[in-house]
Amino acid sequence: MRAIRSIRNASGATGALLLSAGLVCVGSCGCAAALKEVPPLSELAGGGPPRSPREVDSLLAMGRLLFARRTLETARQSARAFLQAAAADPSRPEGAIEAARVQIWLADHEPDAEGRQRAATLAVQAAQWCGRIAPPSPGCDYWLGAGLGVQARERPSTGLSALPRITEAFKRAAAGDPSLDHSGPDRALALLYVRAPGWPAGPGDPDLGLEHARKAVDRDPDYPPNLLTLAEALALNGDGAGSREAYRRGLERARTLAATDLDASEWIEEAEKALGEVP
Repeated sequence: MRAIRSIRNASGATGALLLSAGLVCVGSCGCAAALKEVPPLSELAGGGPPRSPREVDSLLAMGRLLFARRTLETARQSARAFLQAAAADPSRPEGAIEAARVQIWLADHEPDAEGRQRAATLAVQAAQWCGRIAPPSPGCDYWLGAGLGVQARERPSTGLSALPRITEAFKRAAAGDPSLDHSGPDRALALLYVRAPGWPAGPGDPDLGLEHARKAVDRDPDYPPNLLTLAEALALNGDGAGSREAYRRGLERARTLAATDLDASEWIEEAEKALGEVP
């Protein structure tokens, strides 16, 4: 498992941004804009003959089936199918939002830096299109925040520009639909405040991180990523016993889901590793 992950569930179905101090552009690294003019959907979809609006539902179904297999190749094919669906009918946001979700998964799993950077950029661009198609949309905001997070991780020069946009995107998502993605907006905000650098470099705030982590667990107490996020926030706030208990609960729930959830193995790995480190 990579040391810094963009989301606390590699499936992309449950996003929670993780930030490190390296997110913020400092020193001589040079800074770049996090958001740029987005290319046409047809270009993002890889070109080729245009698909008909009548094909959108079948493309979406194909994309979901491919992504359910959780391999690099099927995920790449899934992302393309979702982008083709978005390009086929630019009035429907489903393809763009699903493409952003899959590209974030790819940004965590591509084996080389070039592949991860490309996936992160496509995640942001797909989320931008989602926001154009369906404003305002908590889902579009949520995945835009996550996409900007992985882009900043892979291209640290965008971090300074990205950080306030990430914060606002997750706040809008939390205000619009706090139950989205198993309380994903509060989970994402919790990890942002826990992992981001503190003032004056960034918005890091352990107390605020713990507040959002508790909100996520209160809303969905049995979801392992929520429990892992709470455990991390508790540890940062000096509650080692509470952190260990939350990690144990998260581990137990993840093991329960292991037979049916393809992402449970990563939750298990994270919880086991953390339990060996929490004092």
